Amino acid sequence: MLLKKINRILGILSGFLVLITAFIMLYDVISRYFLGAPTVWAQNICQYTILTAAFLGTSYALESGGHVNVEIVVERVGPLAAKILLTIGNIFALVFVGGLVKSCFSYTVIAYQMSWDASGNLPIPACLLYSIMVFGSSILFLTLIASIIDIWKKRKDKEVT
Repeated sequence: MLLKKINRILGILSGFLVLITAFIMLYDVISRYFLGAPTVWAQNICQYTILTAAFLGTSYALESGGHVNVEIVVERVGPLAAKILLTIGNIFALVFVGGLVKSCFSYTVIAYQMSWDASGNLPIPACLLYSIMVFGSSILFLTLIASIIDIWKKRKDKEVT
């Protein structure tokens, strides 16, 4: 239940960041084409907000079924085989996301030790961006585990009824 609340909060935050990005880009377009004075910061801020929105919102998208999902095979097999196939898919995702967490964490540590700044016009510490990636990927990892548990828990609930 706590993970679902966290995912919901992160999903709302992610949507808010996309909205902020849209307003910043609108401002940049108006500034560039109507006022003749383009911003030097808008593109970088939008890149950072979209990156943050993607990493924070992915676990909510997975949990709520908002991700792309092709179920042509799963729909044509029995319930047990469907649960096995869904579990295998989630395990593949776990392996990928686990590697992503590990890589992002390594880059976070290196970026902190080397005092890297993100590329662009704004000197944002790169370790901050990598930390967001570590956090979002870690929440996605936990959500994938919860998804596997839910797959098999639902199976048991159906057997009882």
